[in-house]
Amino acid sequence: MRTKQIVATAFLLLGLISASAQNIEGTYAIKNVETGKLLRIKDANGSDLTPLVLYSPVNWKCMTWDFQHVSGETYHLKNLFTGKTFTTAGQPAKEGIELKQLPLDANDAMQKWEFIDQGDKTYLIRLAGTELYVTPSDSKGATNSPIILSKKSGSELQLWTIYEQHPTM
Repeated sequence: MRTKQIVATAFLLLGLISASAQNIEGTYAIKNVETGKLLRIKDANGSDLTPLVLYSPVNWKCMTWDFQHVSGETYHLKNLFTGKTFTTAGQPAKEGIELKQLPLDANDAMQKWEFIDQGDKTYLIRLAGTELYVTPSDSKGATNSPIILSKKSGSELQLWTIYEQHPTM
């Protein structure tokens, strides 16, 4: 009887470990828990250095991100409309820096984003290799307000959800 319990517990733990280690695959909108708004390249502009901003949810390509798994919880994010990603744009990673759009470069460490599962279908999004998190600059979530990097605050302003999205425009 004791052996059956040990085996059952081992399978349960293995299942939990496997479930938490699953990769995010596909195309998703990234929604801020506090503001209810999505990450978007401002004005759906394809130009380099266009800011990453908050915008009301719409099923558009400019608000949809292709998750490209790097390793563990780390991803490259490719915008479906522009084909680019967001980054510190050549600036050192520091608190308060605005995130901007540049072409995706798999070798650029400033383009790797860790989706840290908070266990309730929410994520902290951290720039890999740092202690800086994707954060709206405006706590009230004004439309087109910039997205910045900031230290972990414990606020829902730094929590994000994702949902699958397959836009046609």
